[in-house]
Parts: sequence; structure tokens; C-alpha cells
Amino acid sequence: MAYCIGVDEAGYGPRLGPLVISASVWQLPDGLKPEQMYQRLSHLIVSKPVSPGTRCRSAAPDANCPMQTGGFGGSVRRPSDSAHSSDSAHHSDSTHLSYSIYPSNSTYSSDSSHLSYSIRPSDSAYPVDFPSPADPDSDGSSEDFRWACPGGTGPHLSVCHPAGTTQSFAPLLVADSKLVYRRLGRAGLERTVLAMLAGTGKQPTDWTELVNAVAFDPESQASALAWYAPYWPRVPESLPADQIALLARWLAHGMAEQGIRLLGLWSMLVFPERFNRLVQQYGNKATMLSCQSLDLVRGILATLPGGPVQVLCDKHGGRDKYEHLLAETFAESFLQPAWVKSFRQSRQESIYQVHYANGPVNFRFLCGGEAMMPVALASMLSKYLRELAMEAWNRFWAEQAPGIRPTAGYPLDARRFRSEIAARQAALGIPDSAIWRCR
Repeated sequence: MAYCIGVDEAGYGPRLGPLVISASVWQLPDGLKPEQMYQRLSHLIVSKPVSPGTRCRSAAPDANCPMQTGGFGGSVRRPSDSAHSSDSAHHSDSTHLSYSIYPSNSTYSSDSSHLSYSIRPSDSAYPVDFPSPADPDSDGSSEDFRWACPGGTGPHLSVCHPAGTTQSFAPLLVADSKLVYRRLGRAGLERTVLAMLAGTGKQPTDWTELVNAVAFDPESQASALAWYAPYWPRVPESLPADQIALLARWLAHGMAEQGIRLLGLWSMLVFPERFNRLVQQYGNKATMLSCQSLDLVRGILATLPGGPVQVLCDKHGGRDKYEHLLAETFAESFLQPAWVKSFRQSRQESIYQVHYANGPVNFRFLCGGEAMMPVALASMLSKYLRELAMEAWNRFWAEQAPGIRPTAGYPLDARRFRSEIAARQAALGIPDSAIWRCR
């Protein structure tokens, strides 16, 4: 068996909110290339919304086989388990902002009795930096995103309930998070992320549990749980927990048939104060992103047993050369950098091999890396966490400055937002370093 780690980020460009760097960790059968994963799992996972009339073969598990936690073989642990905070408030009333994707007549079945639940469209505006799913200028349309919804009318696959009844599911959408978000809103991200996470034995029911499930380092965990704690949105918010569990069971069965397992999903959540400190430490934002991404990979590698490992990363800020960063990140000591062999350094792809403690590790830095399933899933987790964080941010400031328009934190609109909250920020004694990123 071989291992594959896909890495991507969300929030590199904005001036407000966190930068989130995530990784998906997979075990693949010998000989299977990451490029082949979509084809091997085409009956379960698609890279774009499914068109009407597409046929997918069923992957229904035995009705007598109970669902097992960790159905994807989840065994990766963070290097150290810090104490989990239980003091963060969880705000879940009916006034929370929501970026729902379901039209008003959309329903989905949540249990073996096929009870239907209507999901109302959001009353709140979409973040100003992104078009909404219904935006005619978006690269998607309402016709596109119907097919990826649990209640859509596209092709569905079946899974058996323990009681013997059948539940249908549309294929899971795993793609570039920007594409998913523009077409499907946050609920499109949530369905994939939480179903995949549930397959590793983790099914969070609020923000605190979500952070505890995916935060790879103590600082990510502590800062995420402290940041605007009373204003976190509900998790999950677009479909019930039992639906997620059934979807995870269906995925686990189908992936196991192909010898593929998702071992873990992990994230670094870099909030503004930490972001500013790291940019000062590394000298610029691009180097900071590369070094933090490689630090996350190094931590994950330490948890894996020996075996071939391939690391896939979306390119960082247009950088083509990573040899010296790999040598420093995986150095045995300050005076002994890691041995790195460069195979290719081009605009399209940069390829290296690093000699590491448990054997060689191959790195591929790709332009458009989200075309690879492991990178796309990491992208979706990063975007999902950032969007939840920005909702908490907008909820807080909507209370402090009534009537203010929400923001996604990108430079032009961030400056508008910053000027509109300036007076209230000063009155609250909140320093710029706590909310405004230096780059």
C-alpha cells in the first residue's frame, strides 16, 4: 500500500479572517496513481455536478452489516493531543446567517421512514466577493447545482439502512472549493467535508467539535475556539447528522471495494495575529504559506508507518522552486539539511524527492492542483472552515454596527469594512493586529 497527502489552502488573498491550510491523507492500493482516483471512484465521487441522465452503478452495502466508525480506516493522529476547550459558546438560533443551496421545494429523506425536511433558501446576502449560486455571471447555474444536492433530482445511488430500507444518494462532489462554493454555497462544501470526516470516525455536532476533529496543532485549536465564540453557526446546518452518517457508510463501503481509504483530514487555522507574526518571521506571505504547508506535511508524515508517500500541493503564490524550502523543512539538524533531488521545476509542475526518516517522499507542486482528488478535498475543508469563521465574524460586527454589509475579507471590500467598523473597534479596544492581516 502507498500513502498520498493532498494539501491546499483557502484565505491566502484576503486581509480579514483566517488563512486555512488543510491536508487529506489517503491510503491507496499499489499501482494506483492519484490521477486515477476519480475514475476508480466514479460511482461514488464526481469532480463536477452530475448531468441529467448520467448512470452510476450502485454501491449498496449489505443491510446486515452495521456501520463502523473509522470506515475509511482512520488511524492518523496529531503529534500531541492538547486539552480540548469546552467553554466556547455555541450560537444556533434561527437568526444565524446561512448560505443554503436548496430551493424552497427541495427535500431530502433523513431516516428509514423517509421523513422529508424542507430547507429554506437563505435570507442573508452571499459574501460580496463571490457570486451566489444563482448569479448568472457565475460559472455555474441553478440547473448545475441541483444534481449535487441530497434532495436534487439527478442520478442517485443506494445504501441500505440497518432496518433493511433503502436510502438514495447523489454522487459526492469533490472539486476545487471555489467552483463548489460558487455553484453550491457552503452547503455544497459541508456535505462532502462532513461525510468524508464521518468516514474517519469523527462526526462533529458544533464548531468546537469540528475544530477538535481537524485542528492539527494546539495553536490552531486554541485560536479557533476563542475567535468570536458566541457567534459560530450551526454544524451541520444543511442536512441532519443521521443523513451524514448514512452517506459516510455508503462511501466507506464503496471505497473499501476499491482498496482506497481516507485516513484523516487535518488543518492549520492561521488567524490574523498568528498570520502577522509568521509573515514577519519568514519575511513575506508566499514563503510563510509554503513553510506552514510543509510543516503540516512533516507533522503528518511523522504519524505514518513506513511506505511510499506522495505529497500533492497546489502551487504557492506562483512559486516554481521549492528545493531549498524542502531541504530546510526536513533537515535533520540546523547544520544538516535534508537531501532533496529535483526532477522538474516548471510553471506547470515542480517535482522532488526528499529522503526522510521512513523512506523517500515524493513531492509534486502543481498548477491547478485541485484537479487531483486529495488536493480538492483539502481545498474544500479549508474553504468550509474559513466560511464558517467569516460567518462568525460578520455576525459579531452586524451586532456591533447594525446595518453593515457582510464581507468575505478580500482586499477592496475589506478596506470598506475596516473603515465602517473603525469607530466601534476603537470603542471596544480591539487592536488592528487582532483583526487586520499585514499582507
